[in-house]
Amino acid sequence: MLGRVPLLGAGGLLGGLWVWVLGGFCSLGAGVLGAGTWGSPGTQRPCQAPQQWEGRQVMYQQSSGFNSRALVSYDGLNQRVRVLDERKALIPCKRLFEYILLYKDGVMFQIEQATKQCSKITLTDPWDPLDIPQNSTFEDQYSIGGPQEQIIVQEWSDRKSARSYETWIGIYTVKDCYPVQETFTKNYSVILSTRFFDIQLGIKDPSVFIPPSTCQTAQLERMSQDCAW
Repeated sequence: MLGRVPLLGAGGLLGGLWVWVLGGFCSLGAGVLGAGTWGSPGTQRPCQAPQQWEGRQVMYQQSSGFNSRALVSYDGLNQRVRVLDERKALIPCKRLFEYILLYKDGVMFQIEQATKQCSKITLTDPWDPLDIPQNSTFEDQYSIGGPQEQIIVQEWSDRKSARSYETWIGIYTVKDCYPVQETFTKNYSVILSTRFFDIQLGIKDPSVFIPPSTCQTAQLERMSQDCAW
């Protein structure tokens, strides 16, 4: 479950573990879900999310108060993710980055889009797929949209009993188990929320996971998203 450890873009991964990595949050890890129970034992079971897809995401971080947009290439089979910041408005002194996370190699590349300057950062957390953990708790099933234009989704969480509160909520479509939204909370407040859309199955160009030549001489410190004066 870049949906749990949060996929960021200009500051954030795809819901999932990479989101926390890119956003600089502490990793929660799927293990935080613990034993968990299903909302109705024997009736609702987590679906299997696609393992290779491309799409877009919008991520909200409480720490910044901003939404960031990004293109995402997700390859669960090879445990790798590529996130490309999108510019939707002219923000003074805002740097856009490309992130390539290669979990089998334990490394993330941060590439500035304008200059191709590259940072190489060690990934210390294990791969955490963007999906619904099998020990998740079923919360609800409902439709998004209205008459003649509806999508049925299911909502899952890491809530362990009727008296506890969740720290992760994942919304996935019923038909094909596409991720719709992942939300992380702390002390009853939303700290990270990622929406996914325009999803297409498969990886159109696998070379997006190959770092540019500038990464052969990469620096070892993460670059700031703000202009360096």
